[in-house]
Amino acid sequence: MMVIIKDEIYGTIEFDELEERIIDTAAFQRLRRIAQMSVTNLVYPGANHTRFEHSLGTAYLSSLISERLGLEESEKKKIKIFSLLHDIGHVAFSHEGEDVLKRYIGDHETLGRDIIRKGEIADIINENYSSKEIAEMYGSKRGMIVEADIGADRMDYLKRDALNTGVAYGMIDIDRIVHTLAVEGNELCVTEGGLEAAEFLLVARFMMFSAVYLHKTVRIATAMLQRAIEGSIEDGTIKPEEFLYMGDAVAYERMLQSQNAKKYVDGLLRRRLYKEILSLPEKKINMKEAKELEKKLSEQFECDIILDYPTKFSKAVELKVKTNDGLKTLPKMSSLVNSLQKAEEERRKILVISEEAVRRTRGEEIRKAVLRFI
Repeated sequence: MMVIIKDEIYGTIEFDELEERIIDTAAFQRLRRIAQMSVTNLVYPGANHTRFEHSLGTAYLSSLISERLGLEESEKKKIKIFSLLHDIGHVAFSHEGEDVLKRYIGDHETLGRDIIRKGEIADIINENYSSKEIAEMYGSKRGMIVEADIGADRMDYLKRDALNTGVAYGMIDIDRIVHTLAVEGNELCVTEGGLEAAEFLLVARFMMFSAVYLHKTVRIATAMLQRAIEGSIEDGTIKPEEFLYMGDAVAYERMLQSQNAKKYVDGLLRRRLYKEILSLPEKKINMKEAKELEKKLSEQFECDIILDYPTKFSKAVELKVKTNDGLKTLPKMSSLVNSLQKAEEERRKILVISEEAVRRTRGEEIRKAVLRFI
């Protein structure tokens, strides 16, 4: 018996009984309480969708891709289960929380493997398949339908994030991409007929990072959130592994009990955010130097000053295009993709931020101190 779920993008999505039971587990239901875009809703109020619906959408797209590639029925089922669970290891606050917590407990792929291998979800999977086999799809050739540059995960989050933020950058031609996908030499690629659609997806990703994910105010809120997470761990209020079992709201409540974290959480909940004092090109100082400068400035001016180092938009594009002369990487065939990578480098800025009162009263002194350092 199939269960039908209505999705804001794809309409009707169907799941079989085993998939429904996975969805109904406590670990999967926790994804309802983790915002897909963390603190981005402080800038884009509609960005309140969660890891839960993204996981359902990714499973739907992976099924379309599997069908297009003509995979065997058993393999289709396994890939759909993996795609459904690909984000099961996310801690509270999604990637923004992971950036702090991964040095304590590992990244979401590592945590996801552990959740899939043992416990309630593993018991359900093992009735028909192997939970170990599903867990090993992370980072593998078999997982490429989900994880590739042009895989189900990326297509869903770009389209869903754009829809919920209200920006126009996520207009991806999913049908065209899916219908031009192929497998060549164990690699997911597009045929030349899908070149423009693939380019457009990468343009959409660049624009989403530039205008949404790394929006200046989003970065400031993220820096405050990460200070709160770190502070609550340092003073023993929360153990790192507890973030794997909490949703965002509970994590906020717990962090309010931390002396180190409280002022940051109060600022986030009231939207009293730190302000930019100065921005400078990333190439001016490296990350280690930025941390040293952050400490010096905070000590010199006796206040909390944060130097936020920019997150990379993406790793190098590895997408392959199937041509009459064999596989070629997309950057070799597309001057547009090359120009995007150059534009990314130019837009990467280090932000120097602090409380509004500090910027107002000592901002000019701090700017001069930073410029003397570099």
